[in-house]
Amino acid sequence: MDSQRALFLRRMSKPKSTKGFLLLLVVVLAVTIFQDYLQSRYQSYSFYFSESLLFNLFWVLILPVTLLLRYTFRKARIILRINSKWAVRSLFVLVATILHLLLFSLLVFSISGLFYDHTFGFWRNLVYSVSNDLYKYLLIYTAVSLIPLEKPTDTKLQIPREHPDFLLLQTGKKTEKVATDSILYISSATPYVEFFTAEKKYLQQGTLKSFSKKLDPSVFVQIHKTTLVNVQKVNSIISRGNGDYDLLLINGHELRLSRNYVYDFRSKFDRAHSG
Repeated sequence: MDSQRALFLRRMSKPKSTKGFLLLLVVVLAVTIFQDYLQSRYQSYSFYFSESLLFNLFWVLILPVTLLLRYTFRKARIILRINSKWAVRSLFVLVATILHLLLFSLLVFSISGLFYDHTFGFWRNLVYSVSNDLYKYLLIYTAVSLIPLEKPTDTKLQIPREHPDFLLLQTGKKTEKVATDSILYISSATPYVEFFTAEKKYLQQGTLKSFSKKLDPSVFVQIHKTTLVNVQKVNSIISRGNGDYDLLLINGHELRLSRNYVYDFRSKFDRAHSG
């Protein structure tokens, strides 16, 4: 019953967070439009709701720009090669600010040209935004960049899962009890799966995916579509210069780390060897 409740809460968390953000967005828009109204009364000039709404669309663009860049940064190979998280964050702030400035100027230009009596020029609006509001963009996206790319796991909702300390593996006609921490790596050899320790190789029926679900994912990490490696048994990582890496295991054996799995491997390798 507890596990079912945890799954339900996980599924409900996304809609709630989305509704919360939309509510916050509506409140921010309302407050900024009201601020424009008060300023117009104070300085004795006409207030136009449509124009105030148009220019406050600045806030609406924050979410799509953030989601687009965070997705791009997770997937881009060049980003994965940057070891400094502050360099990545600085690059994110710079790119997000430039993209937001361009999109906002284009949005104001397009909407005013289609629905308003006069058009707000693209370059004029861009220059105005840079000269008057640049600090807002930098502050907002600096704050956004401090949010981790990977959503932290909520330990209260996490479903307990036990990982075996050993596996029963076959060697010839004999079945042996093999400690999981003695396994160096696992390789797919359809329709079998090969388990390698420092002393032996074991051939087992099954699929790489089925065994990966049984083992601790923080220890046995996928480095290729056909290979899982025990990160605790990796001594060093050597770049090939093309996005791929060579992993040197404690027994001197080398494995290839495909560029598609670099980000996940590096994060788990760093955690495994941080102590």
